[in-house]
Amino acid sequence: MKIVWLVCVAALLVACGRPDGAQERSSSSAPAAEPQQSDPEQKALHLPGVERLLDLRGGRTPADYVQAVKKFMRENPDLQVIVGKGWDAAAFGATQPHKAQLDQVSDFVPIVLISRDHKSIWTNSEGLAAAGINTDTPDPPGGTIEKDEGGLPNGLVRGAAVELLERIIPRSDGSGELEADNPRHDQPDTE
Repeated sequence: MKIVWLVCVAALLVACGRPDGAQERSSSSAPAAEPQQSDPEQKALHLPGVERLLDLRGGRTPADYVQAVKKFMRENPDLQVIVGKGWDAAAFGATQPHKAQLDQVSDFVPIVLISRDHKSIWTNSEGLAAAGINTDTPDPPGGTIEKDEGGLPNGLVRGAAVELLERIIPRSDGSGELEADNPRHDQPDTE
């Protein structure tokens, strides 16, 4: 029965053509002939007013995220702020994201990476500076600006503090703010 199913799937792929990115998916743990789920949230990320958005949902390690940012910057050299979405805190294990990891990619272009659950932002030193976050910046009500032992912001903000970095994200609609009632922003990304 399984062989018949695989033959049918293979015949459909030949008849309809391979979907975009089929080669990248074939390196995942799922068999190449297995159809991908049609989850609209997985197919395209959306952030209101952001035309080019880096999808980080495929990353499994901090190095994966850093490499994805490097590649995205090479492919989009005209962007004044790099915006990504979908990193997972579990990928960092017992540590947490740090600005130094992103400073290695760029220390002159702000990098703003929104977590998968939309409750944290990981940024580089330039992102912190552009948002006006420094050692003297207090935690906003309901938010946390993570700091190192010396009191320097480490590039991770949580809760209401994400609004400080959301303000620096350029919007094509001119709003400069995320639409809080947009379900694609409020809800965690799913795989």
